[in-house]
Amino acid sequence: MEKEIYKEHRIDIWILAPVILLIVFSLGVVYSASSDYAMSRFGDSNYLFKQHLTKVAMSVVLIFIFAKIDYRVYYDIGKYLIWGSILLLIALFIIGVTVKNVNRWISLGPIRFQPSDLAKFTIIIYLSRLLVRKKNHLTELYKGYLPLVFFIIVVSGLVALQPNFSTSIIIFGSSILLLLTSPVKLKHIIITLISILPLGILFIMTKSYIRARIENYADFTSGGSAQHQLNQAIIGLGNGGFFGTGGGYSVQKQFFLPESYGDFIFSIVGEEYGFIGTVFVILMFSMLLIRGYQVSKNINDDFGKYLSFGITTILIAYAVVNMSVSTGIFPTTGVPIPFISYGGTALIVNSVAVGILLNISMYRNGTYDKNSDI
Repeated sequence: MEKEIYKEHRIDIWILAPVILLIVFSLGVVYSASSDYAMSRFGDSNYLFKQHLTKVAMSVVLIFIFAKIDYRVYYDIGKYLIWGSILLLIALFIIGVTVKNVNRWISLGPIRFQPSDLAKFTIIIYLSRLLVRKKNHLTELYKGYLPLVFFIIVVSGLVALQPNFSTSIIIFGSSILLLLTSPVKLKHIIITLISILPLGILFIMTKSYIRARIENYADFTSGGSAQHQLNQAIIGLGNGGFFGTGGGYSVQKQFFLPESYGDFIFSIVGEEYGFIGTVFVILMFSMLLIRGYQVSKNINDDFGKYLSFGITTILIAYAVVNMSVSTGIFPTTGVPIPFISYGGTALIVNSVAVGILLNISMYRNGTYDKNSDI
């Protein structure tokens, strides 16, 4: 039986505004942060900025396109999306492109993308679908819980093997948080975490790059010197003071800070726009967090509730991890900050996810119930 959900609201400005402001803000920051490297590497200081600008334009268009698509369509195609993502993650080990000693990209002619960027949202879509389909069995281990955990472990595991341990942790953690919003038994989740922990430790011990990052971070937190990237990121934040050095006047972008236009762009924000700039970014993500969770709380449709919670959690988790790395709270990882870091698959996929969230926010009242078999 299906019950209609009535569309009562226009596009949600409290979701759209912070995202658009962050994307527009990224134009100035990426231009500044990438200009010196682009001149050295490509002979054109605008080279990376022009690519970013193209992807920004695509992303803004996609936000509005997907905001018009009824989010319930993802309920019906969820199983195809998750299996497609799993196949792409497996394909990485066959046709993947290795960049900087990691195998995270697939190239299709001029297009290069990271399957993990797709998987981080398709797993949320499919888990939301399963939580609705199995709502009468969620407290049961075999019929309800294990099918959910199976897909979480498969996707997280394949991402970790790329290797991309930080993204794997975010996917796993966000998925577990989603399960906590459902009737799933807490003891099942605790047993899962206890069971996975030894495997996680073993994986870390077999990866020298993860051990090195943890050791450097431990040395830093105990008063020693941090690794080069973290040192330079903190110097950049310190240079900015309260008001910043001004747009385009970063010193750290001049080959002192690696990945200044990508993973460590938050440091450039702090240097050029100061404390005010970093607070602006934090406020925008806080607005998105509050509104995204309000949508999840208020909608009467379970699929919409789970999906909006999951999308919001993923986006905020990436932002929190990135900012925490740049400020020395977390060990160094390769996680970009949504909507600000130099554009790529992540910017486009994140924008699609925001479009889906906007569509969910337009609906209130009634319930959407699908009882067909999986």
